[in-house]
Amino acid sequence: MKMSIGEKKILFVFGCPNREATVDRLYQVADLIPDPAGRKAVEVLADKLDSEGVEKWYRCFFYNMKLEMEAYYRHKAILNRIVGGSMEVDNDEIDED
Repeated sequence: MKMSIGEKKILFVFGCPNREATVDRLYQVADLIPDPAGRKAVEVLADKLDSEGVEKWYRCFFYNMKLEMEAYYRHKAILNRIVGGSMEVDNDEIDED
């Protein structure tokens, strides 16, 4: 299954390793969204995850997607610092491996 970056962002925020709980949560979130386009995007993702056969690979996909999205947001923050002209690193962002 292919997912857009928008769908991955939604899943990153509202998803969990339990597929059934994620699908239920997405339908509840869709009910709270006033924008029809936003509601439709969340419902389409919930429908994708609720389709047959997804339970076989969802947990592994979810953990890989979380790693991918964490790297995405980290790189986006670095790019914003470069564009903003500040390369200073906060003390809590230093990775001491």
